[in-house]
Amino acid sequence: MKRYIYPILFLLLFALVACSTDSAGTGTATAKLHDGKKAEDPGKITVMKIGSTVKADIALGKAEDKFKEVVERETNGSIKVEVFHDSQLGGERDIMEGIQIGTVQGGAVGTAVASNFSPRFGLWSLPFLFPDSNTSYRILDGPIGQEVLDDLEDIGIIGFNYWESGIRNLTNNSKEIKLPNDLSGLKIRTLESQIQLDIWTELGALPTPMAFPELFTSLQQGVVDGQENPYSVVASSKFYEVQKYLTETAHLIGVNAFMVNKDFFEGLTDAEQAAIKKAATEAQDFQREEKALEDADFKELLIEKGMIISSLTQEERQKWVDKVAPVYNKYKKEIGSELVDKLLEEIQK
Repeated sequence: MKRYIYPILFLLLFALVACSTDSAGTGTATAKLHDGKKAEDPGKITVMKIGSTVKADIALGKAEDKFKEVVERETNGSIKVEVFHDSQLGGERDIMEGIQIGTVQGGAVGTAVASNFSPRFGLWSLPFLFPDSNTSYRILDGPIGQEVLDDLEDIGIIGFNYWESGIRNLTNNSKEIKLPNDLSGLKIRTLESQIQLDIWTELGALPTPMAFPELFTSLQQGVVDGQENPYSVVASSKFYEVQKYLTETAHLIGVNAFMVNKDFFEGLTDAEQAAIKKAATEAQDFQREEKALEDADFKELLIEKGMIISSLTQEERQKWVDKVAPVYNKYKKEIGSELVDKLLEEIQK
């Protein structure tokens, strides 16, 4: 009997050694998986969905397509980017909620909406803050801008940089507006943000928060009298069909934070993470260049379509600025007095 037992024991021992050797041989892949990153696999394709509420043919929409182009090129197709323009994934709140829980992997979300998730993003919604786009770029790309982006990690998101959705102006279908008093009784659609509600309340309007996909129909049916957006959005959304007057209030330079789900990003390989970072930077540069070119063309188009465009004198603009002073006093406490003071000081440099 013993002569049969020893060969069997030898075979069992050999099998155990073989299994142990195989585990050691795949140690690199196993370590990567345990580290939260996907294993190197030339045949594996990762899908990345990104979304926005804007049309595909304006600067911010084109920038998302640029992001797709760079990511797919730099990863040799290991990441396939699916871009959803024009509110296909819902309003900005829907998109950001999707990024947070991971059903959407990324997108450029307006900071007014982002402030509902991360309060210090309200910093960029302070009215009449930046004198021009170049000043906003200097601040947003600097330490203060990065400090606010870093807050997103607390809610499972990584913020990469800021894109500009444009200088926001007021439109309405009732009358020419030059002074805050002209807003009395007018229902103005605002972004879904408390600070925006406070701004338009102080200016004397009746602010009505509303998701962007609902806006055209609401203007058409008179649910709201007016709205505020950059030239690009007014033109591409054909608001000239339901709005007669535009006032160049330039009350806000619209800022969109480009963000990605944290778990998704950290699960990528090092090379893929580098590609995402590079694509975000190239898309930002591209978007800003395109934005500068398109505003003049869109303004001319709106005039051709029959909109009456009014600009403000320095004295008229100051009346708007004076009206919103209480907003600064309120949100300095909420955003952080030190951060607001640091920002205002930096803008003056």
